[in-house]
This record gives sequence, structure tokens and C-alpha cells, in this order.
Amino acid sequence: MKIFGAGKIAAPLVNNKQEVDEMYRHWRKRVLYSSFIGYAVFYFCRVNISMALPSMGEDLHFDKVQLGLIVSALQIAYGIGKFINGIIADRSNPRYVMAFGLCLSGVANLVFGFNTMLWVLVITWGLNGWFQSMGFPPGARLLSHWYTPKEYGKIWGIYGTSHQIGAAIIFISGGYLVLLGWKFAFIIPAILAILVAAFLFNRLRDIPENMGLPPVEEYKGEKLKTQIADVPAGKKQNFFSDALFKNVIRNKFVWFTAFGNMFLYIVRYGLMTWTPLFISAHKGVTITKAGWVLAAYELIGIVGMLLAGIISDNTFKARRGPIMAIYMFLLSFCIFLFWIAPYGNTLVIIAILALCGFMVYGPLMLVSVAAATYAGKKSAASASGFTGFWGYVGATFSGVGIGWAAQHFGWKGAFTLILISGILSAVFFALTWKATPYVADEK
Repeated sequence: MKIFGAGKIAAPLVNNKQEVDEMYRHWRKRVLYSSFIGYAVFYFCRVNISMALPSMGEDLHFDKVQLGLIVSALQIAYGIGKFINGIIADRSNPRYVMAFGLCLSGVANLVFGFNTMLWVLVITWGLNGWFQSMGFPPGARLLSHWYTPKEYGKIWGIYGTSHQIGAAIIFISGGYLVLLGWKFAFIIPAILAILVAAFLFNRLRDIPENMGLPPVEEYKGEKLKTQIADVPAGKKQNFFSDALFKNVIRNKFVWFTAFGNMFLYIVRYGLMTWTPLFISAHKGVTITKAGWVLAAYELIGIVGMLLAGIISDNTFKARRGPIMAIYMFLLSFCIFLFWIAPYGNTLVIIAILALCGFMVYGPLMLVSVAAATYAGKKSAASASGFTGFWGYVGATFSGVGIGWAAQHFGWKGAFTLILISGILSAVFFALTWKATPYVADEK
């Protein structure tokens, strides 16, 4: 906490409204584009393993369960780390947390690329999961303090596209890097990550109040509901008993969102991790084409994400539950179409998986928006980390669980699990249908 410690509240610039406005306009843009670039590169060092799995299996003689074990090591560490690092991020300077995490993730990828023993790979990839978990919570803290809930759908939608762009780039380039050897899919992204970590340290800063600026709601003239853990002026807040326990742990909407996210992540990582292996073995698609298939999944997902943010901001008046539930019901239908897609028709497979990406990434982005909204900005990173933890419980299952199902019951068993998970996710998101952050909307 001392290493990552947040700055102290600075003297407010209340006598200079022009300077406040200029600083807000400058730093809101800078925080957004810097976080965007940084989180995109985080994905270079995480989903690169999807493109390397087929070559790793052949070269190292690993079966699907062993490959799934490596994948799940990251998911377990990432899920636990996202919650813990979310708590840390709420009480830290996000600049330090995000830059440090990206640098260490790069180092972990370098170590991974130069090893071949199963348990070394499992442990290293697990450590990488922990370092990866230092990426999103600081971004959640920054966005929830520099933007208001009425802007969350649009701004978090823009920020959320960073990981899709990052994933699309590494899926395409990874399909060619593995032709040189699967190790290159880890070594090249590692070098880029270390360089971008230095960029983040240079570009990012702390929250507005620690830079002498008023809270963003005051700057924008918006009034939110009083959060459970808001304390009277002059009384010292206990972070763990107030901001964490009351706003997050006792919040039923956070729990509904967390469980919806758990099943969403089974779908997301079930498709992302196992699609290259599935379509190369059973749909007649080469590994290089598989990279383009997954790139379409990511890139069309950008449209789904941005549209979901806009619709939830405008049509549903900052309510996130309705659009998340609708997207997940439609996604379940798209998964069924993907399973019955004809053999050898790459264009049809690309089109269907692109639709899956469209439906996955809308609710995926809105989960963090919803969590931050329900818990309040003082607990935004913690709530995001909590829902993220449950997401990666699902992601862990998508590694070993779906790998085991595919090994013992075939791909039909694996896709049945993915389809059921999509439906359950929709049900839990529907339970938050009426949740809203604004006083006026309660009347």
C-alpha cells in the first residue's frame, strides 16, 4: 500500500473556474487514451496463449486437460487478484498499479516463452494472471472519478474496446508468430508490454481530488443517490467495514451482476480459448485463418460494446440490467448457430462468431459499469474486482472444465455447457433490470 499509495487531497482550485475546466478537459482525454492503450497491451500478454495452444500441444505433447490446466492457472490467479487488486486500487494511485502490473506481465511472458516443463508453465502463467489483474481495477478507479455515471456507458464502452483491439491484434499477429515457433507468441508481446509500461507511468495521474479539482459530479452538476457507506462530514470512514462491506458485499445487485458475469465468462473464454482448436480440427479452418476468425469475434464486438453503452445510457436511462440480459439471450442463440455451422465454410464461421462477439462484449463491458454504479465511485474498483473475481471463477471452469468435457464427451458436451451458461447469465442479469443510480429515477 505504501508503494502504490494514493496522493493526498490537494487544495481545491475553487477560485479559478477556467483553470478547473481546462484541467478537466485535458486530463479526462489523457486518462482515457492512456488507459486505452495500456489495457490493449495487457491483452497482448494474456490471450496470446489461445493462438499458441495448438502448436504447444504438438510440440510439447500436452493433451487438452494439460493445456486447460495452464489456461486455468491464469484464470484462478486473475480472478483472485482482480478482487484483491480492486481493493488496493480503491486506496492507491492507479498510475503506479497499472504501470507496474503491465511491466511484470511482460516479464512473466518472457519467462514463459523460454520454458517447456508443464509445472513451470502452469506456475508462470498463474503469476502472469496475478500481474494481469493489476490492469483493469486502476482503470475502473480512474474512469469512475473522471467521468459521471451518465457518461459511463459511452466512456466505458470506448475504454472497453481497448481489449478487443488488443486481442484482435494479437490473434492476427499470433497466427503468424506461431509459424516461427510458439515461443515467439510470448516473447514479442512481452517486449512491447515492458515498453508500454513506461508510457503509462509517464502519462497517467491520480484522481481529480488529489490534483486540486472538485469531484466530477460537482464539475458536471449531477446528483447521485446516497451510497450505503457514505459517512457524515467530519467522521472518518473505515474502508473495509463501510465502502467495501456495505457497498459491495451486502449489495444484492452486485451479487446478481457477479453471478451473471461468472456464466458470461464461461461463454467468453470457452469461445476464445477453444475456438482455434475446435475449428482447425472439426470445421476445416487453418490456424492462420483461425486467427482472423477470432479477430472478427473481437472487432465486431467493438460495435456491440459501444451500442450497448449508448442504449443503456439513453434508452434505459443508465440502467444496465436490461441490455445485458437481452444480449445474453441472443448470444445463446448465436452459440447454437456456431455449433451447427457447415464444415469448411470459413466465411459463415467468421460471420457467426462475429455475431457471438457482438453479443459477448456488450454485457462484458457493462458488468463493470453496473458494479461501479451499484457500489458508488468510492468502491468502484472493489466492486469491479468482486464481479471480476466471479467472472474468472467461470473462466477457470472454461479452461479445465470445458477441456475435460471436450476430452471425455466430445465437442458436443463442451458446447452444451457453453450454451447453458449463456442462458443462466441472462437470467441473473435480468434480476437487475430496474436498478438505477439516480435520485430522480426512483420517483
